[in-house]
Amino acid sequence: MDDFYDETAAALEAEWGLEKDGEEAPALPPRRASHPSSKQQLTRWFYRLLIFLFLLLLAGLLWWGRQFDY
Repeated sequence: MDDFYDETAAALEAEWGLEKDGEEAPALPPRRASHPSSKQQLTRWFYRLLIFLFLLLLAGLLWWGRQFDY
C-alpha cells in the first residue's frame, strides 16, 4: 500500500514539475509579481467618480436654485 502512495506522489511531482531527478524545481516568483494588483487604478477611478458626482450635484443644485430666482 505504501508503494502505491509513493508512486502516486512521484507521478504528481513529475506532472507538476516539483522535482526532476531528485532536484527541486526553481522557486516560483512571488504572486505579486505574477498577478499585479489593480488597487491603485481602482482607487483613482473611485476618486474621479466621486469628484464627477460632486460636480454634477453642484450643477444640479445651481440649476434648481436658479429656477426659483424671481
